[in-house]
Amino acid sequence: MSEIPFVDRLGDALDAAIAKQPSRAPRRFRLTRRRHLAVALVALTAVGAGAAVATLSTDPVEIGFGAVGCFDRPSTDGDVAIVSDPTRTPLQVCATALESSGLAADDLIACQWAGHGVVALPRAGRPSCAALGLSPLSPGYRRARLRAARLQAAAIEFERGAGCLRPRRFAARLTAALRAGGWVGWRAVDAGGAGPCGRVSVPTGSSLLGSVGPSVDATARTIDVKGRAPVELELMLYGTGSPGSRLFDVSGERCFTLAGLEAHVRDALAPAGVPSRFKRGSMPPDSGVEAPRGTRYAEGCAIFVGAAPVFPDDRTEIVAEIWQRDAPLG
Repeated sequence: MSEIPFVDRLGDALDAAIAKQPSRAPRRFRLTRRRHLAVALVALTAVGAGAAVATLSTDPVEIGFGAVGCFDRPSTDGDVAIVSDPTRTPLQVCATALESSGLAADDLIACQWAGHGVVALPRAGRPSCAALGLSPLSPGYRRARLRAARLQAAAIEFERGAGCLRPRRFAARLTAALRAGGWVGWRAVDAGGAGPCGRVSVPTGSSLLGSVGPSVDATARTIDVKGRAPVELELMLYGTGSPGSRLFDVSGERCFTLAGLEAHVRDALAPAGVPSRFKRGSMPPDSGVEAPRGTRYAEGCAIFVGAAPVFPDDRTEIVAEIWQRDAPLG
């Protein structure tokens, strides 16, 4: 389980990724490095293989936009990370996803798992996909992936310069931009969402404008536009070196009281010009926090867990979560 409960509020596409996890408690990769931002931003789910592979695409039209299943052992029976990034090869994607397992791209082989989709897994000395009970990638896979990457680049380039447009207006303008760029038959559609700004990207890795894969229906040739927070606000909360990212480190470097940490968070996020409110609580039994914040928590100090924009009554606010042992809920 992520130590950041607000992951599911960072765009409806992340909600969808979380919803695809099995109801049973799956085995998961343990994130051994300090990856609080990666956890907050990555469109990646580490789950038991049985349910997770259902999220992979087998449609030949959609496969370029589809996710890759990254297995940490030379078998499709085990933990799997589901990652979508058409700008990189399956081996590159999975080398990053499996970094904590000590696996590099050269250690992996990309294959087609019949009925499931594209997967990458350790070679373990085996020379081919057939030796692993799988099929080689389709000859058209690379072309499909690169086509998906070009569409993604066009959509994200538009998003970068669009400012905060309501989803319907964003969709209309993106549709016009795509058609002007040669994407005949493609259109963007208003898909709802609580935030004020139309967005098509889904955060991946350390990038807020990472992927449009979960927003794309390649068969219908549509891209979903959903209402989210302005890009600038998400950058302040989650961007590399941002005030929001530094709050994780600061709450591990000093021992804060609840009131003291709330004041510090409010000051750090004040430049956003958005009101902040707080959710207090204690660490859930199935969660964990790595040192040094874990050490501070064990000492009874308050620690910063995460922050996310919310949109009550068409207003934008920031809700920050703080944990302390035996803290009153609220």
